[in-house]
Amino acid sequence: MKRGMNDFNPSGNADGGLPMQEIEHFTPETLDEAAALLMAADAPWPAQVEGTRLVLQVTGSPRPCTFVIDLERIPELNRLDYDERGGLRIGAAVSYPSVLQFPPVRRVYPLLADACGTHRPADVGERSTFGGILGNTRASAEIAPSLICLRASAAVFGPHGWSELGVETLLTGSGRANIQPGEFVVDVRLPPPPPRSGGAYLRSSSQEATDKPMAGMGAFLVMEEDLVTCCGARLVLGAVAGTAQRALEAERFLAGKRLDAMIAQQAATVAVRIAQREGKDDAMTKDRLEEIGELARRAILEALARVHKAAGT
Repeated sequence: MKRGMNDFNPSGNADGGLPMQEIEHFTPETLDEAAALLMAADAPWPAQVEGTRLVLQVTGSPRPCTFVIDLERIPELNRLDYDERGGLRIGAAVSYPSVLQFPPVRRVYPLLADACGTHRPADVGERSTFGGILGNTRASAEIAPSLICLRASAAVFGPHGWSELGVETLLTGSGRANIQPGEFVVDVRLPPPPPRSGGAYLRSSSQEATDKPMAGMGAFLVMEEDLVTCCGARLVLGAVAGTAQRALEAERFLAGKRLDAMIAQQAATVAVRIAQREGKDDAMTKDRLEEIGELARRAILEALARVHKAAGT
């Protein structure tokens, strides 16, 4: 493991009127080394993810210090692989473009490609990583619907070893990764999609200047052998209640139904009722609710079309 250190004076004064700020750089090569560094930092909050680095502000010592932990040498954080039995695994230090360019993503998980591709949030750059996105409120709100639809989970490592959390649990409440100090996300795991399944993610195309996150809707369907009857569905509202949220009533409505445009519209109406009930009052305008309904209807029909396309019908 490499280590470096430098100082700077945040006041910019030659007389050093404020304490010098130490920045310590570390380049661990194993998960255990990274966890030990986080433990040694003893910061009261989880590390902030910036690209392929973990950054902690240590304020409990007489001299303020910033820990910068470079993750590029840790193999587990940089893996991107897929197999038919184990599914897809995306290391926390893997970049967005690398995920989008990975052939199995477009072939097997087009719902994820929707979120990573044309719907990429404005504040997600070429060097953004999956770990960084899960630590960014706006960006995670954009990608969470697709991950939740696909039953994604996150492998978390820390001083007490491994744990695994569903993305739905990981992002509960704040939109940021719900992990403890000293822990960090190693990778995101997506199981193989079931037979006769398909999904789609659609996001608002509105370009209005607003501080409110764009509305989004993820839909994932599993169909019976007739490819008409739905035997299971996941619908996830994005940016409604501050974080992605499943539309459970709409999912139950779709189960057992023979899907067509009318049923898709009825399910979308249920999703709108959920958004109206759970959303923030200042965000749920009439236009916003109509937009959510249209996104839900289109996402369901696009997911169904992808099931048929995969089946060659």
